[in-house]
Amino acid sequence: MPGSDPNHWLHRLSAEEWLRAAANELERATEALSGKHHRMGVAGARRAAGMAWNAVLTKTNSPDDLNQYGRSYMEHLKALGSDPSAPAEVKAAALALVSAPLELQLIPLGKGDATLAGHAECILRHAQGLISPPVSA
Repeated sequence: MPGSDPNHWLHRLSAEEWLRAAANELERATEALSGKHHRMGVAGARRAAGMAWNAVLTKTNSPDDLNQYGRSYMEHLKALGSDPSAPAEVKAAALALVSAPLELQLIPLGKGDATLAGHAECILRHAQGLISPPVSA
C-alpha cells in the first residue's frame, strides 16, 4: 500500500516501503564499498539508514519526534546517535555513519571495506524491529 500522501516528504511511502527502499539502498552501498567506490558507498549507507529511520518516523504521532529527527537522512543519523532511548549499538552505528569521511586518503589493497554498510544494516534491523516487533510464543 502506498504512503498516505504522495506529496509529503515522509508519508509518500509507507513504513514497509521505506524499509524495502532502505534494504535496496543497503545492497547498493555494500556493493559500492566492497568495490572501493567509497564516496558512493558512504552516501548509500547513510541513505539506507536514513530511509530505515523514515519508516520509524511514519509511525510516530509526535511532532517532537519529527522535530528531533529532522527531515534529512544526516539529521536522522545525528539525532539517533544521541537518542537516549536507542540501543548503544544503534547509536554507535549512527555516529560512525555521520563521522565517516567521503574520501579515503589511502585506497586499501584487496577488497573494499564494507563496515559502514554493516552500520547501516544495524539501523535497518533496529527499525524493522520497531515497525514489526518479533512475535513471542
